[in-house]
Amino acid sequence: MVTPVAPEIDRALDHPDPREAVERVKDVVQRRLLAVHPSAKIVRTPFFNHTYVPDLLMRWRNGRGVAERRVYLRTSSDPILLANDVLLLEREQQPLVVPLGQVGQGPSWTRLDDIAGERQTLVLDPFGLGSLPPHSTTRSPVALASDAIVEGGRGIMRQDQVEQFLASVDLGVGAAREGREAPTRAALTTLSRRTTPGVAHRLATFMAAMWQGSGRSMTDFPGDVPLRSSLDATSLNLLLSSEEIEDEDFWRRIQPLVDIKPLLDSGITDTENLQHLMRSAVGVWKAHVCMVVEGRGAGGGWRWTVDRGRLALRGPDFVAYIAGSRKDLEFPEEREVPSLAEVRERANRHGITLTSIRMMTPNRSIGYDSPGEDVTNDPQLDGISAALEQEEGVVEALAVTPGGYALRCNFSTQTAGPPGARALLIYADLLGTALRLLRPFGETGSRCAVCWVGARCNRCSGRSRPCRRREQRAAARPASVNWWSAFRGTPMHRK
Repeated sequence: MVTPVAPEIDRALDHPDPREAVERVKDVVQRRLLAVHPSAKIVRTPFFNHTYVPDLLMRWRNGRGVAERRVYLRTSSDPILLANDVLLLEREQQPLVVPLGQVGQGPSWTRLDDIAGERQTLVLDPFGLGSLPPHSTTRSPVALASDAIVEGGRGIMRQDQVEQFLASVDLGVGAAREGREAPTRAALTTLSRRTTPGVAHRLATFMAAMWQGSGRSMTDFPGDVPLRSSLDATSLNLLLSSEEIEDEDFWRRIQPLVDIKPLLDSGITDTENLQHLMRSAVGVWKAHVCMVVEGRGAGGGWRWTVDRGRLALRGPDFVAYIAGSRKDLEFPEEREVPSLAEVRERANRHGITLTSIRMMTPNRSIGYDSPGEDVTNDPQLDGISAALEQEEGVVEALAVTPGGYALRCNFSTQTAGPPGARALLIYADLLGTALRLLRPFGETGSRCAVCWVGARCNRCSGRSRPCRRREQRAAARPASVNWWSAFRGTPMHRK
């Protein structure tokens, strides 16, 4: 969609007060850049049309760092004068030059295009600026291409060049997603020619991930990307913020390219693609500890999120944080512990083996354990509970995960982790066991465990189509209580 910028600039320049005219021109350009890239911060300088001091300074987050681009306004649209100006600017700063009129065609236009491209400079005239699509919550390939122009475009871009670039990248991303070689190569060529090396590599890595997700071998990818390249924080941001991809096989192929650190650095908080990624990752990624915090839930369906730099699973009335080390979590608050009867009921309901239980009374501490055997239903526990007049509260229990590993669950701090400072468990075992033992889930919570991996079902008034498909696939399977299937997105059944 073209938003006319040139008429606004002309009206601003017509103001009788020169100082006010300058400020109005800056208003127009700043407003338009923010409409395209609203996450940026733009700072004005007191200068205008200066040789080497920018009129605007544009900054945005890039992973955990900050990137910037200096914006220079030019009253002249003569390609010869603009070429001379571009030669005075430092290429390392990747300047963005905005002439206030349309740049004329001809041999001098070609020379300016060559110089601007070589100097890592973008010359974006008012018609090109007006052709950039406004920001939208759905990060389509066109939106990603628009960001690439603002953050790292180079050469001259008028309206036709902008439209050609957007169309080429849009077609190329779709082709990479389908494993088609020719349009993918054409888009990569356009990116290499029209964007700075850093931005071109970022989008090439993103397209390589799409290519691999299609099932094609990276040896066939028509671009210069390492065969075993992992997605960095910026490329992962592009993928997870793009339009939703529901293909489970795609995410299964993508998952080996992703690790938890770039995810936490990506700036992503909660997207549909994050839910799909986590459904593939929960059976592979490992962590040392999880902590349940009451009262921070989403109030609806269960969602994977990145909350203040930590991976979290949001439930209706709680959040479960996951980390590789206890020091990466907040200091837990002590809570009232459940009774022995409650803990035994939870373990029995969900089929969890408990090999050790530590209980507290107002003036005693009692431990009950066995060498690897299930103590949940031992008659002796009934006798202990009766002798203590059922005043005991369970502080800690050692559970066995579906994978056969030990998991120490502390009911007082609502934390869980395997014994040993460096021991790790896959997310499915860690969260699947800890949440069911630490929290009083009813039958509804068990049946809606599909929501825990991000695909909300009709019971949660969310998107029902993914759940219905999974329910249809699960109908032919034997009923079982299986945490692995729950975290993979399959509804849970009780015998």
